[in-house]
Amino acid sequence: MSGVAFCVLLAALAVGARDLRRERRDGQSGAHLVARLAQRFDRSRPGRRLGARLWRAQIRLSPAGWRGAQLMIAVPVAVIAAAAGAAPPAALAVAATVVRSGGSLLLRVRRGEASRALAAAAPQLARALATELAAWGSGSQALSGAVRRSAAGDAAAVERVLQGAAARVVLGGDATAALHRAVDDAAPRLPPSSPASRVAAVFALHGHDSAATAVALERLAASLEADAAARDDARAATGEVRMSAVAVPILAAATLVMLLATDPPALAAALSLPLLPLLGAATVVVVAASASVRRMLAA
Repeated sequence: MSGVAFCVLLAALAVGARDLRRERRDGQSGAHLVARLAQRFDRSRPGRRLGARLWRAQIRLSPAGWRGAQLMIAVPVAVIAAAAGAAPPAALAVAATVVRSGGSLLLRVRRGEASRALAAAAPQLARALATELAAWGSGSQALSGAVRRSAAGDAAAVERVLQGAAARVVLGGDATAALHRAVDDAAPRLPPSSPASRVAAVFALHGHDSAATAVALERLAASLEADAAARDDARAATGEVRMSAVAVPILAAATLVMLLATDPPALAAALSLPLLPLLGAATVVVVAASASVRRMLAA
């Protein structure tokens, strides 16, 4: 009997191992299928367009990952809407509208983040180009060498610009035009006075004197870092004023709401003519003044 039991045990172990291997293979094939579908969406025209918007917003997700995150948010929103009494089709419509509108609003609000990231990384870009230009003396070789250097830990904006410029050079493009085009692709509609545009403008001089251009790029990098440090110091010095420009109106509004909530006749008068339009106009003026103060101090 012990021999029969041992054989049964061995057979059970063999069947279990086979089933486990089959489940693992099926799971891997399913994950591989999902990954292929995600890559296909990323390479599609809508995916590339969404990827450009995600880059401008500096959201480190692939287009498929962004859609997956939206789906994960839409499910609980639909459940909440259904729990509130909405029909299932209406709950799905509400969830889709909220998620798509919220995502579009977030991307629109953060659409200038790529420009700020590229401005912060401009000194690194200038130094990478200066080092390679001093070593090779050729703009095309400097871009190719800077790409290899950027893979060692530079900012993502620097790597994106250099990879785009090097790819155009490989296809036969001019190094100066390739760098200008890569900067414009990384952060569209940059003003000529932006740090990255200034780096590209100085790099354009390499055709006349590569050694002097490398020195000029080094000096430009130092100047950009000093300017950024001065801006940070000024922002820190005015931080209390900028906070007060927001905190004081909020405290005043909260105090007014508390006073009106504890006095029903005053609340009824505030919600009727002619006080209601006056309160609305005063709110608009205070919000505009607060925004103006913050903008002036942030400039």
